[in-house]
Amino acid sequence: MFETTHRHTGVTMSISSIASSGMQVAALRQQVAASNVARLPVDGSQRQSVAASTQANGGVAANVVNVSADPSAPATDLVEGVSARNDFQANANVLRRSDEMLGSLLDVLT
Repeated sequence: MFETTHRHTGVTMSISSIASSGMQVAALRQQVAASNVARLPVDGSQRQSVAASTQANGGVAANVVNVSADPSAPATDLVEGVSARNDFQANANVLRRSDEMLGSLLDVLT
C-alpha cells in the first residue's frame, strides 16, 4: 500500500484513504447542492452548505451546515455541483492510479 506522511503531524496515511475521504466529501457536496436546487421553489426552506476540514491524521471530514439566503444561490449551487463532480472524479483517478501502481509493484516483485 502506498502511504504518505503528513508534513505537520508526521502521521502516515495511505493514499487510498485520502482519496476515499475526498470522494466522500465530494459526494456530500454534490448531494447538498442538488438538494438546495430541488428545494429552491419552497418558501422558507433553509439553504445548506458543506463545511470541510482536514483531519489531523490526513484526509478530509465534512459537516452539513445551514447558511443564510443568497440571491445568487441557484447559480452557486449549480457550479458547486459541477465542482463536486470534478473533485470526485479526480479523487477516483488517484485511487485508480494508486491501485495500478500497486499492481505494477506486485508484478515486479513476483
